[in-house]
Amino acid sequence: MPDTWTYYNGQWMPRSQVRIELGDRGFYLGDAVFDLFRTFGGKPYRVREHMDRFFRSLKYVRIDPGLSPEEMTALGLECVRRNEPLRAEMGDWSIWYAATRGLGDWRMLDAKPTVIVQCAQTPFGSFARFYETGAHAVIVKTRNNTPETLEPKLKHTSRMHLVMADVEARDVDRDAWPVLLDREGNIAEGSGSNVFIVTDGVLRTPTDAGILQGVTRTAVLEMARQLGIRFVEEDIQPYDLYTADEAFFSTTPAFALPITKADNRMVGEGKPGKVTRQLLAAFSESVGVDVVGQALKYRTSRSSV
Repeated sequence: MPDTWTYYNGQWMPRSQVRIELGDRGFYLGDAVFDLFRTFGGKPYRVREHMDRFFRSLKYVRIDPGLSPEEMTALGLECVRRNEPLRAEMGDWSIWYAATRGLGDWRMLDAKPTVIVQCAQTPFGSFARFYETGAHAVIVKTRNNTPETLEPKLKHTSRMHLVMADVEARDVDRDAWPVLLDREGNIAEGSGSNVFIVTDGVLRTPTDAGILQGVTRTAVLEMARQLGIRFVEEDIQPYDLYTADEAFFSTTPAFALPITKADNRMVGEGKPGKVTRQLLAAFSESVGVDVVGQALKYRTSRSSV
């Protein structure tokens, strides 16, 4: 991973020089929120939507970063510009925003926030092969957050439930991605992804009542509308995933990743489905990048966020 330029509390510096204080509440309490967008061909994608969600998270947890949405957006674009000379080696970037409550003890809620904007390669190696083979999904016992515990619409760094979901999925299948259920037993979301299925030509996805409001999830629905693909947002049970004609995860880095197996059951014909491939092709055309070809080309590069 090259030593990319990073913004840290008012200064630009090489990533290797950034030092997080041990007393930062983001470090020892997970008292922080974040968001990220990626570039396609060096061009930032849906920055405004990601920034809107970032500031909704900040407002919800009552952290004031001391910067306006416009100033924070400008920092992200500046991060892209400063690191452009390195992009040819990396393919494209993920730009990651984070704000912690800052240095403070357990009860100190009025600390000076820590603000970071960093740049890392889009993690092609973690997902590229699934465009060809399809990902394996495992429905795990760890449940998604609920509004009664920690609001699932909040994009926060307290993500141990997602870490445990990953651990549980890999206990079943080393390459599997987890799918979490809500408290009623309906499919909620993946670990950093939303879930879609296709049944009889209809695209189906959970409502956003109890999940992260994925920016890419919205992009998928908009693309489906443009392509004339019927879609519905509704409760989806594990049965629906098992018996679907096709399924996929939607994520910011990958857009749409086919799911070809769920809990060791073949999904559809066990290969990337027609609707998934149609959405990927249309998306590639819209951003001017062959997203599948790019991921396969750069999948051996190393990335760290």
